Amino acid sequence: MQLDRTRIAIRERGLLETIDLALLVIREFAGPVLACALLAIVPLAIINELLVGWMVTIDDEGIVSWFRYTWAMTVLVFLESQLAAIFIVAFLGPAVFMEQRTKRQVAGDVLGQTFPLLLCQGILRGVLAAWLLYLLTDRYEVNGWLEGFWMVVLCLYATAMRTFRPYINEIILLEKNPLLPGKAAAITVGKRSSHLHGAYSGDLFVRSFAVSAIAAALVGLAVYTAVLTEGFLISNWPLQFSLEDGVYGTNLDWFRLHVLYPSCLWLVVAFFAVVRFLSYLDLRIRHEGWEVELLMRAEAARLGAQLE
Repeated sequence: MQLDRTRIAIRERGLLETIDLALLVIREFAGPVLACALLAIVPLAIINELLVGWMVTIDDEGIVSWFRYTWAMTVLVFLESQLAAIFIVAFLGPAVFMEQRTKRQVAGDVLGQTFPLLLCQGILRGVLAAWLLYLLTDRYEVNGWLEGFWMVVLCLYATAMRTFRPYINEIILLEKNPLLPGKAAAITVGKRSSHLHGAYSGDLFVRSFAVSAIAAALVGLAVYTAVLTEGFLISNWPLQFSLEDGVYGTNLDWFRLHVLYPSCLWLVVAFFAVVRFLSYLDLRIRHEGWEVELLMRAEAARLGAQLE
């Protein structure tokens, strides 16, 4: 690993510049980023389908009930978005420093931090709670209290956690801080998170609000683009006009609901995983003068090699 040679210039960037840089990073590492994204997204997508896929129902008149399902799927993908980024973070961290990592090595790095990730992302950020709530959901009657109120509360809680502590994945996977203090390392995940995030809580709040708005817009654009593409290619549109009744009706099939819509959500999740990683680098530069630290550490490594 060459600390003073990086694929990305280590300097401060604004949010829009970070998003632009994320597009360049994805273009440079398109294959590995896609593979790392799928390592987490595919299992999560299967779990989500098993949990809420049955919510799509068709009545006697052939009308598809889809709102309950799309709401549940949106909530699950939102809560799982940071968990879905773990393999991308594990790959991009070394890749910035010209270090090539195989998919097996990336998976090994993530599996080595299973317990901290499970605790911080699965338990403390609401993923396991959401899974449990949907396991308890009645299949025959909508429970507005459970599916509406408590899911909104869970999303608000997760939003607050992510707003003020967004870079837990990077702290665990790249800095490898332990959960509890020990002889080898006294700086735990909690202490490191407080040190890194605490001084920039206001900036993190504004950035989180802006990122959420951009992400929601991108989801809408992704769905709109996918629907238009399918419509133009095979003339299959989500709205159809009835000549008999003179009204429009929905034309939502299994592919649109179970494949197209979740895929659009996951696409935006993968993109913002890269944005979040680059924002982590930016915060370290602003807060810790990371670019100077890297130069000093690289020079110290060279001097140590010469003395040996």
